[in-house]
Amino acid sequence: MSERGASLVELVIVLGLIGIVAAYTAESLVAASARHHASLVATEVAAELRAARALAVKRRERVQVVFELQADRVLIQSADAPGALLREYSYRRNGVVVESVSNERALIFSPSGRAATPTTITLSSQRQQRWQVSVSLTGRVSIQ
Repeated sequence: MSERGASLVELVIVLGLIGIVAAYTAESLVAASARHHASLVATEVAAELRAARALAVKRRERVQVVFELQADRVLIQSADAPGALLREYSYRRNGVVVESVSNERALIFSPSGRAATPTTITLSSQRQQRWQVSVSLTGRVSIQ
């Protein structure tokens, strides 16, 4: 026969190869998405620390940042009126945990924006990624 076309076997092989490539691509996209969401937690924790510093300066009062490790959340409250919650951030859904806080799970910003003590917060993901969010005495927040 002089007709050109593909047999059923050839079509099944091509569709199988496309399926295999699509499966690997989807797996890579899911892994990349998980890594991205985990790294966002470090950025959001740093943003919460910066917001606490800004609140201390704006309100002209000491602001305390408390890391509740068991509840996977960060509380920002007035240091002079414990229990007066100003902000709350929960990172439970992202598969990231705070491994350690260098100074007993709490950090205080003064009205000048300075931190009472330098602090390092270590975060890790289920995929063994690690980040360190540092707060200097001057109140500068950085991610490493």
